Amino acid sequence: RLLGYETTADSIIHQGTSSSVGTFPIGIDPQKFLTCLETQQVKDFAEGLKTRFKDKRVIVGVDRLDTIKGIPNKLLAMEKFLIENPHMAEEVVLVQYVVPSRLDVPMYQELSRELHELVGRINGKHGTLFSNPICLFDQSLAFPEMVALFSVADVALITSLRDGMNLVSYEYVACQKDRHGVLILSEFAGSAQCLGAGALLINPWDIDETATALADALNMNLVQRAALHKHAFRYVLQHTAQLWAETFVSLLSVQRVQNEQMEERVPPRLNQEVLCKSIS
Repeated sequence: RLLGYETTADSIIHQGTSSSVGTFPIGIDPQKFLTCLETQQVKDFAEGLKTRFKDKRVIVGVDRLDTIKGIPNKLLAMEKFLIENPHMAEEVVLVQYVVPSRLDVPMYQELSRELHELVGRINGKHGTLFSNPICLFDQSLAFPEMVALFSVADVALITSLRDGMNLVSYEYVACQKDRHGVLILSEFAGSAQCLGAGALLINPWDIDETATALADALNMNLVQRAALHKHAFRYVLQHTAQLWAETFVSLLSVQRVQNEQMEERVPPRLNQEVLCKSIS
């Protein structure tokens, strides 16, 4: 409007061409995860994890090493939770995978050091000779291992400070088809707009709120967990990556046809060079 262009609710028209703006949240291929869950390899991994963390409630986090992922906030919230619930120090474990990224950048090197210092401090204060409340891994996960970990986790904790979508939330929901684990999701992740009805939304800057959400998730009864998961699982199944691609390409094709029709009705642009020669 400031430039004098014609506008509609979702487009700008200039010189006979319409440019549209839309929101197209991407999804995942949920069937890939559901199929993988039934493989013997994943079942064996899952059994191994259940044995490793026997009698513990598992909280899972899988993030790329990045300042926007809010991993320090997650660890501080876990520390706050343990301070407020010391009796659960040996009953819960946060399994946090941090996928290495940009390790040649000093800022990311400092972030990695900060994470290890936080984990050392928390485990040193709340751990025992036999168990630690946080397991931190600086590595990526093979797909079957990730699916197995998601399938046995009671809670997924996502504390992004700013994120485009964060499809880890979708992947966790898909892997919880039977167990109905609880998703704690940052309100600053794009997926919060899609899965909000099926998750506990938190502000990751509010450490107290996140610690309270952890307690709520771990104490939630099966009926409540199933109700939350039903909303999230339905959305993940319906809004797949395939649907995203088909919707985007379809609307792109419609836009192209509309522009072609619009161009037919617009007079050709004046050729200034020819005009100048005819006047001179």
